[in-house]
Amino acid sequence: MRTLLLQNPTAGDGSLNVDSLEAALSRSGCLVTSCSRSDETYKTALHDLWDLVAVAGGDGTVAKAARHLCDRGVPLALLPIGTANSVAHSLELLGEAEEIAANLQGAPMRPLDLGSAKGPWGERRFIEAVGIGATAPALKRSDPKPPFEHRIRLGREALCEAIAATAPHRIALTVDGENLDGEFLFVEVLNLRFSGPRLPIAYFAEPGDQMLDIVLLCEDQRQTMLDWVRAAPEETPPPVLVHTGRNVTMAWDGAPLRLDDRVCPPEGGPHLIEIALEQNSLRVLCP
Repeated sequence: MRTLLLQNPTAGDGSLNVDSLEAALSRSGCLVTSCSRSDETYKTALHDLWDLVAVAGGDGTVAKAARHLCDRGVPLALLPIGTANSVAHSLELLGEAEEIAANLQGAPMRPLDLGSAKGPWGERRFIEAVGIGATAPALKRSDPKPPFEHRIRLGREALCEAIAATAPHRIALTVDGENLDGEFLFVEVLNLRFSGPRLPIAYFAEPGDQMLDIVLLCEDQRQTMLDWVRAAPEETPPPVLVHTGRNVTMAWDGAPLRLDDRVCPPEGGPHLIEIALEQNSLRVLCP
C-alpha cells in the first residue's frame, strides 16, 4: 500500500519520532514515503498517486492535507499528535498515533465532510468551522507557545476572556433560506463536534452527515456559557442555540472572523460570506 506520511515535526510537544511511525505503518502493510508540512513540496506530493495518506500532526496539518488532497477516493489515516486534535476527537479516534498506525489493516472507514467558505478572500476550504464574534480573538496565540500541557487550559481561559469582553454583534444570517438575523456574542458554523481548545461546542454534530451545525450564543447565555467552559464541558451540551443546514450565508462587516485556525483581518464591508459542504466527503480509516 503506497502511503504518503505527511508529518508536522513541531506538533504537540514536538516529540514526533518519524522512524517509529514509519515502522508502525509498515506493520499495517504500508510502503511509506514521508514529507514534512514545513516543506511546501507537500502540496505537490498530495497530487501524486497514493493508496493512503497518513497525517501525523494536529488539526492544522489535517486541514492542510484535506485542502490539498487531489483524489478524494484516497483514504486518510489520522495519527493525532497535536494539542487539541479536534478532528480525531470528533471521529472518536482516541488512540496513540503509533497504535493507530499499526492497526490500519481492515479498519472501518468513516466519512469526514469538508466545507467551503466564499468571501472577500476568494474561496477557502475548511474542516472545523467558520466563526464570527468571540471565538476569533480567542484563537490569537502568544509567541512563544505556552508549554504543551497547559495549552488546552489556557485556550479555554482565552475563550472565556473573549466571551466576557465581547459586545453583542448584529449578524445577518440565513440557514437554507431561513432568516435567523439577531444579536449574538458569536456565530459558529461547525463541521465537527469539537472546536478550538477541544470544546464540544456542536455537541451532537456528526462529521460525515453532510450537515452543518450553526451554533449561536446570545447575551442572556453569556454567564452560563462561561460556567460551562470552566466546568466539565465534555459532559453536557453547551447553553447555545443550534440550527442545522446545508447552506449558510452571513453578512460580515468587519467583526472578528475565523476560518479554522486562521483569523481574517477586518475588511471594508459588509461582505456576504457563503458557506456550504462539498459533496464528496473525505474517507478516514478509524481502527
